[in-house]
Amino acid sequence: MLVLTTERLRLRWFAPGDEAYVLEQLQQDSWKLNINDPGVRDLGAARFWMEEKLIRPCWEKGLGLWAVERGSDGVLMGMAGILQRDYLPVPDIGYALLPRYWGQGYAREAARACLDYAREVLGEPQVMATTAPFNEASGRLLEDLGLRYLETTQFAGVEGLSKVYATGEPTAAADEEARIAGLLRRFFAVFNTRQGRNPCLAALPYMFLPEAVISRADDTGLHRMSVQDFVLPRAELLRPGGRLQQFDEAITQQRIERHGRIAQAWLRYRKQGVLDGEAFEAEGVKTVQVLNTGRRWQIAALAWEDLA
Repeated sequence: MLVLTTERLRLRWFAPGDEAYVLEQLQQDSWKLNINDPGVRDLGAARFWMEEKLIRPCWEKGLGLWAVERGSDGVLMGMAGILQRDYLPVPDIGYALLPRYWGQGYAREAARACLDYAREVLGEPQVMATTAPFNEASGRLLEDLGLRYLETTQFAGVEGLSKVYATGEPTAAADEEARIAGLLRRFFAVFNTRQGRNPCLAALPYMFLPEAVISRADDTGLHRMSVQDFVLPRAELLRPGGRLQQFDEAITQQRIERHGRIAQAWLRYRKQGVLDGEAFEAEGVKTVQVLNTGRRWQIAALAWEDLA
């Protein structure tokens, strides 16, 4: 699934067929020195590592390391993304490129795009990063991107010391209704493909709880689906060259009721686009239940019906 594009790069989820790159990346001395040696020595082990470490987290957390392709020819050069490590309070940025692609600005371009994605698509006001103390090149890159050095520390379960960086102090917390409204705006925005925008459906597993209940009502009844069942068909519809183009869906009316860590939103929306070459417009209603899961609000249930 496509995550984002830049002037020269395309970042996407890893998929079967990428294991040769994964095997090569994990064999690099730079990976073993700066990250670890996972003991991957053949394509079968690389395939298993990729599924467990690169693909599964994208569905379970909506975060992970994504394949970095060169836009001009589709060559897979490395990985970059936003992760959530157990020992850090907020998501962090990670990246690694094969050595033959170093020195061309690809890592900086990918990392900057990931930071923008974290802020604008995921709604994260602060992002962190860690490096090995001797990895001065990575530290300079992070500082060039606006992260500042905080400390050098030892994290439980991490071999060796880590230098810790962050994008700065988190912004002042907004009131809870504003945070919920922000989540709803970002949710609707991921489907927008007007004026050449890239749909950001890869962010949906981050917005939903993994066990979220999703339902669509129509004349034939109520259709229930999982997060994956909801995301995959829409990613296919809205992909570049897909059946649905120039699509936009926006909230026209909104009411939010909150009681502690539980809130319910009732929404009216208007959508428009070009489906199979034919322009269309429609309206509908949605109800969204959200839960405060500690640091942020996530969608626990979604139901909608298009109106005639």
